[in-house]
Amino acid sequence: MPKFKIIKLLASVFTPDLNISNSLRVANAVVDLLGKYVGEEPTILPIQQNAPPEIPRILFESAEKDWVLNISAARSNLFYHKDPFSTDAGVREAEFASVASRFFPEFLEIIGSRIQRIAFVSEKLSKQDDALDYVQKRFCNKEQTTEGRPFFGADSFEIHSLKKYTWEGFDINSWVRTKVRWIKTKDGESVPAILLTNDLNTFSVDEAKDQQFSREEIARFFDKIPEELQKIIQLYFD
Repeated sequence: MPKFKIIKLLASVFTPDLNISNSLRVANAVVDLLGKYVGEEPTILPIQQNAPPEIPRILFESAEKDWVLNISAARSNLFYHKDPFSTDAGVREAEFASVASRFFPEFLEIIGSRIQRIAFVSEKLSKQDDALDYVQKRFCNKEQTTEGRPFFGADSFEIHSLKKYTWEGFDINSWVRTKVRWIKTKDGESVPAILLTNDLNTFSVDEAKDQQFSREEIARFFDKIPEELQKIIQLYFD
């Protein structure tokens, strides 16, 4: 199995009915709940209430710029970024998910709005010289990678898979995206790598218009995610 290293984690909640009438109150509450991770100096943007709901109103960023939180009327996103060439272990999925499972239920009480959708995205990178050959051999018919066939001589390669199923009582979309990429090291050298993205999210507003998750459900979603992600990696690569 490739040795994947986390480069980005994202936890999101979607709030289709949210009206941020007091950005300062929300920002102060975030400082109390999450300040040790995202910092205590938010940027509050002067966005009018009739602006597109996707535009962030409140931004947080840690001093090291590895933790980020942005809040818009449509959704709130908690990010963790990691340098793929860093030598320290960084934050693991279980630790990040634990932070999200504690923060977002409390955040639900602060904003006073329903959360219609929950999402968790994990991006990992594995540097390996045979990245292209490895992915093609694992997922492709050998005949399609020989000379004269569609996948012969490819410089990069992608495979996307979407499954819809019920997991832990949640109806979810599970995206698995496997990409072969050339990435630049700190020395400017380009090396081949496998980029793996796992995107698990509950049904959208088009699929589940009246969905409303409770505090307990939000916490359970994030608490259980690391185990499901591990199962997916084993299914695809073990």
